[in-house]
Amino acid sequence: MLFITCVRVNPGMVEDARKFGDEILKNPPKGVKFLQVYHTLGRYDAVWIYEAEDSQVIIDFLHQSRDVSTTETWVAFAREM
Repeated sequence: MLFITCVRVNPGMVEDARKFGDEILKNPPKGVKFLQVYHTLGRYDAVWIYEAEDSQVIIDFLHQSRDVSTTETWVAFAREM
């Protein structure tokens, strides 16, 4: 399954969010493969695009990020052309 997560860092938590992001990218949860990570300007601070075998894995690791960020996640499906 393909997931897209938009990340907004909580006020005053930039350094902690950076540390969390660095750690999760170095050691992703089992079954998660990060494809792209972007830092963005605007409503969100980052966009993560990744694959995961199971949505429960995503729920578990995103709950760990609640202290440092707010996220919005979508499941994405390729459009046939």
